[in-house]
Amino acid sequence: MNTIRAAATASTLVLALALAGCSDATKKEFGIEANPPDAFQVGTQPPLSLPPELGQLPAPNPGEPRPQAADAAADGADILAPGGSTAPAAATPGEQALLQQSGPTPPAGIRATVNQSALIASKPPGFVSSLMGSGPAPAPIVNAPAEQQRLQENEALGQPVTAGATPQQTDEKPGLLHRFLNIF
Repeated sequence: MNTIRAAATASTLVLALALAGCSDATKKEFGIEANPPDAFQVGTQPPLSLPPELGQLPAPNPGEPRPQAADAAADGADILAPGGSTAPAAATPGEQALLQQSGPTPPAGIRATVNQSALIASKPPGFVSSLMGSGPAPAPIVNAPAEQQRLQENEALGQPVTAGATPQQTDEKPGLLHRFLNIF
């Protein structure tokens, strides 16, 4: 009986540790982390209505939106532009010139890419990553004295400043496991 209780306790601890290390999406799925609704998509539900005759009810189609339901995005667009047109007005010649001077059009989805990169860069390494020393690599830092010496040598030799590699240093610290293995 004690072995069953010990196995149950051990499996509960293992499960708790496994859930603690889950990704944010998994934590939201299991209800460990809050999953609030999108504030821009929250709308009011229309009141229930009863048709004149109950025999005239349309057949339900699963997965389709309710026929009387309003779209929150469309309601917001109607509030911002009561005329019904949310299309931008024609750009003035000054606006067109400014847009041409600003450079090429950014690729589609650039905002999502930048946000994802910022999220990855700002996320602290987890326990296992810090233990292994395998977290995201820190940005390289230019070794200023060595770079100054390289630039002076290039100038003395008449070479362009782009000749040669830029000396860099990193503040990367090895993980606990790497330090332990380096003892041997």
